[in-house]
Amino acid sequence: MITWLFSDRGTVKSYHTMEGFGVNTYNWVNAEGKAVHVKYHWKPAAGVESIDRHEATRLAGVDPDIAIRDLYGSIAAGKAVEYVLNVQIMGIADESKQSFDHLDPTKDWPEDKFPLMLVGKMVLNRNPENYFAEVEQAAFCPAAIVPGIELSADKLLQGRVFSYGDTQRYRLGANYLQIPVNRPIAPVSNNQRDGVMQSAPYGGGTVNYEPNTLADGMPHEAPATPVEKYRLEGDVVRQKIDLTNDYQQAGERYRSLGKGDQDHLVDNIVDSLGQAAKPIQQRMVEHFTKSDPELGKRVAIWLELSPTSRARSRRP
Repeated sequence: MITWLFSDRGTVKSYHTMEGFGVNTYNWVNAEGKAVHVKYHWKPAAGVESIDRHEATRLAGVDPDIAIRDLYGSIAAGKAVEYVLNVQIMGIADESKQSFDHLDPTKDWPEDKFPLMLVGKMVLNRNPENYFAEVEQAAFCPAAIVPGIELSADKLLQGRVFSYGDTQRYRLGANYLQIPVNRPIAPVSNNQRDGVMQSAPYGGGTVNYEPNTLADGMPHEAPATPVEKYRLEGDVVRQKIDLTNDYQQAGERYRSLGKGDQDHLVDNIVDSLGQAAKPIQQRMVEHFTKSDPELGKRVAIWLELSPTSRARSRRP
């Protein structure tokens, strides 16, 4: 999450931040082993505001680091940047009642059915003193979970659990979790030994196995915590997701936007899609039309795929 700058002719009017939305679905498990599906949302306390692509293009040439510079300057000036953490919760029994796959990362969970619940806050109140050590070496991984949080059957999440850790071991070394920015606040006692950049002290001397008598059985496993119990039955196959409904949410999102935001969206689509071949443009217009007839018509006009395209005077 980074800070963007909203400006008018180069004069700063206000700064704001962008939202952080976790596309992956996790499970929360309580003390009785009962699980629910969860999605995470970070909302900036300062609100959300955007700049259009024309202003973004101008700023990219004038000051390409304007976003991070504004964030750094705001914190340095004592203006703490806050985010509130919200979650959406879906009961296991509710997953089969949806018209879409609840684990599909391209779909939202409707907030009228699964309202955002405030659970915490994050405050950015100091800047890194060593950018490389505290930022470049940071290693975020969806597999870094704590008791009570489990991985769902989300296929994208399952792939990331392996790939992120492997990438970070290659980038930072086998002991990347011992780097201060990645090390947990609570002390860790385990039998992991040696490897590049090993720096953690050994609590058990020469003993690196369990069970043992030489180190009085230390370190030993942490007490077990409740986990979700579920039964699987059926055939394992490769097939497309049955509950697609790929157009309803896209249309609802377009119709929820104000007139200005709709104009910006059409302008962005036309600017990028206009560089593609006509057959590709036509197929994309068909997708937009299925989402919302007005959206498809507006894009078709500006791509000159509509008989009325010559009547336009300027882009939206």
